[in-house]
Amino acid sequence: MILGFKELASVCAAISAGKQAVLLRKAGLRESTADSVFAARSFYLLPTQYHEKKKAGSTEGFPVSLRVHVIQSGDLLEWPNIEKLLPLTAYDPKTIREQFDSRDEKLLHFAHIRGFRLDPVWQLASSPSLSGCRSWFELPNPPAGIKETPVPETDITLQTARLLS
Repeated sequence: MILGFKELASVCAAISAGKQAVLLRKAGLRESTADSVFAARSFYLLPTQYHEKKKAGSTEGFPVSLRVHVIQSGDLLEWPNIEKLLPLTAYDPKTIREQFDSRDEKLLHFAHIRGFRLDPVWQLASSPSLSGCRSWFELPNPPAGIKETPVPETDITLQTARLLS
């Protein structure tokens, strides 16, 4: 099964540029916290504008330009540990704090990842199967001929690895 994970477009851009190597997630509105864990070892990122300035009437679908491989995943249970990671991400600290504090369980799931850029970009059309406030989506097979290039390691990706080890 080929999986896609919805993530903020700004986070996808940061991963592609080597400026972020961790994903943080609580759960979508229609998911339990357990449904949003990073159980998959590899998946594509579907960039979304959710919680960002959304283009009016945008129904273009998802320009998928990244696949990620999970190096390590787990739960972050203490806010100070999350706070140390935030400067190494494109996430809005206020939004992440709200996610951490929401619901009874005080935790965020994390995935320490390695990104792979896709060439050409895989354009997924909008469809009912890709809509809704969910994290995970089953995807069709990617088009033939897509090449993947690893995102080079940077100081930020190395700092993230140290903080999560």
